[in-house]
Amino acid sequence: MLRARSEKAKDDRRQILLNAALDEFHERGFTAARMEDIAKRAGFSKGTLYLYYSSKRDLFQALVEMITQPKIQNIEKIMEMAPSALMAIQTFTQFAPTVIRNSDLPRLMKILVGASTSHPEIMVAYRKNVVERGLGAFASMLARAKERGEITIGDPKLTARLLVAPMVMSALWQTIFGADPEAEIDLDTLFRLHGEILIRALKIEGNDT
Repeated sequence: MLRARSEKAKDDRRQILLNAALDEFHERGFTAARMEDIAKRAGFSKGTLYLYYSSKRDLFQALVEMITQPKIQNIEKIMEMAPSALMAIQTFTQFAPTVIRNSDLPRLMKILVGASTSHPEIMVAYRKNVVERGLGAFASMLARAKERGEITIGDPKLTARLLVAPMVMSALWQTIFGADPEAEIDLDTLFRLHGEILIRALKIEGNDT
């Protein structure tokens, strides 16, 4: 095998390893997946895999970051830059269906649910590094909108959970029922309706939907 001779080559190799890890974790679960099988699936030796990731948990953490961090950063940007709560909610409800349809988030959710009992520390890390960060972005947006008098709410942190609940539900639905065509959800309509309900419930002015 050729040695990785540049940073790009190393990054490409990491991507291949992470893609193989996702397939292996998704098929076998975190507990049953083995590093040697991941390396074999990627076309590398186990030693090469350990050059990049010191343990299965380290590899899984890198996989979580690959799948979630660009989306979390996008959400943070949307919530920070939106000039109003109305714009933030409308942008999010347009963005969410694409994330669920075109990303590996549902596959990651399956792995996390499967590992939640035997490896609770994985779920704790996911909650702290992904879930709480995303909820924090929504809560901050809602708090600012409340201060400006745009919306009427109680606790922004609890309201943020209501805002993102359909995204979590839809990802889990895809995980559980994705292979059943009769269970398919019209995500665009679902999130459009969710946005309309939120706008009415939060008493946001300027609703033109």
